[in-house]
Amino acid sequence: MSLVTIILPAYNAEKTIARAIQSARCQEYSDLEIIVIDDGSSDSTLNICNALADKDNRLKIWHINNSGPGAARNYGLSQAKGEFICFMDADDEMSPTMISQLVSNMQDDTDLVACGYKVRSNNGDYAFEQKLDDKSYPNNRLYEFIENLQEAKAFNPLWNKIFRRSIINDNNIKMDTTVDMGEDYLFVVDYCAHTTLSLKTIDKILYCYHLSPNGLQVTANKDENYIRRISQLNRLRKLFEYKNYPLDSLNSEYMRVTYTSLIEDIETNNIITYIQQTKYLKTVLSPSRQKSFKYKVFAFALSTNNSFVIKTLTGIFLAAKRKKFKW
Repeated sequence: MSLVTIILPAYNAEKTIARAIQSARCQEYSDLEIIVIDDGSSDSTLNICNALADKDNRLKIWHINNSGPGAARNYGLSQAKGEFICFMDADDEMSPTMISQLVSNMQDDTDLVACGYKVRSNNGDYAFEQKLDDKSYPNNRLYEFIENLQEAKAFNPLWNKIFRRSIINDNNIKMDTTVDMGEDYLFVVDYCAHTTLSLKTIDKILYCYHLSPNGLQVTANKDENYIRRISQLNRLRKLFEYKNYPLDSLNSEYMRVTYTSLIEDIETNNIITYIQQTKYLKTVLSPSRQKSFKYKVFAFALSTNNSFVIKTLTGIFLAAKRKKFKW
């Protein structure tokens, strides 16, 4: 069996860390090392981790000064010994068969495997599921792999994937600690850029992501972050241009990012101004580039350069989203 390293950063996670670690310990696949990095917690997170490590020698606990999840994951990577790397968050859970199914699909001709996931809301109910197709992509169709993951909202996260440590080490791939959000997305982009073998998605839902009312994603979406999202998407665009991939799928992602940012962000005027001042964005976000009716309508509103029209339509779309209207 190949050793698999699970990297789990934790910060003030005393309420959930035992559940997360237990889901890693109870994997059907036993050849594991579970690296937990306590990122300067001020609660009892470290004590809970140490107590669990006394019961399982596969658990390796490290404590660092508070530096953020990117730095904590980088530290975990520096300590990892596994042939394969998986990540998880301190308030989430893995299905008992997650590692075994990921490893069994990580054949000698495969560099990356991704699975589906479910999202659990704050009250414990399941909010929704993201399921992928059971499909293998040759490396020259990497853009299709990325496009399908983006459509399923499964490209950005680290925790629904298994990586080869040799690719990470040989190419010095690390989390970008200079950004407040999106370091996981940038890591996946950099990793994909260095793959040479096939990539695979499997149709099993193997990870449970727990929404947190005080989590990073929730608070960050209230800030002005559209420019960050676009600049990070541009990293992927450079990869597509370098490999001469078709850009249609990226155009759809630019629209998705724009749409969700306008729906979420209170600084609507700043987003509209940035779009109006960025030449390539006006082209990418044109109605002719959009496939769905919703985005064609939204792109038309953007093309008017009329803030009132854009804000009004954004309000309508937000109301439709709250009513769970199907476009």
